This record gives sequence, structure tokens and C-alpha cells, in this order.
Amino acid sequence: MERWGDIWCMQIPSGEQAIQTAMIRPGLIDRLRLQSGVKSDEAFARLIGVSRPTLQRLRAGEEPTLRSVIGIATAFGLGLGEVVQVIEAAESEAGEKALAS
Repeated sequence: MERWGDIWCMQIPSGEQAIQTAMIRPGLIDRLRLQSGVKSDEAFARLIGVSRPTLQRLRAGEEPTLRSVIGIATAFGLGLGEVVQVIEAAESEAGEKALAS
């Protein structure tokens, strides 16, 4: 495994590199909001310690910060692994993502 900027890369047999990134588990934010009974995005965002725009970005699949993941986990008594899933992306996809940032 080697580091590529802020991303860890793992050499795979084909010679390509697998870039690992994380995202909030699909549907988790909406399930937690429904389960909590919180009515507004603003109040839910405060509950997990993020802004409403950050909450919207997380719902859209943007890579979360560790702070966001910890906020969700703490608010609902979850482990970090229950909040995020690791995704492997091709090197070209990760490069395009890095350039877009």
C-alpha cells in the first residue's frame, strides 16, 4: 500500500492502482433522520454536528470528513464502520475527482 496525496493506494495485479475512499452508507442519513423524529434538515444537521449544506453534500455521496462521520456515529451510538463504507475507485476516477476539487 502506498500513499498518493491524501489517498491510500493499493497495488493490484493488473498494474492499476485501487484508490480507496469512503462514503456514508446509502440511505443511512434518511433512515437516521426518520428514526430520530427530527423534522427539518437544519435540526438534523445540528444534531450530527454539521451545516445543512454539508448534510446535503453527504446525502449526494460526497466523501465525508472524519468529523462528519464521528458526528453521526456519536449522535446515534454507532461504530464508524456502521456509518461509512469503503469504495475502491480506478486511479483515473480518483485523479478526475482530485482535479475537480
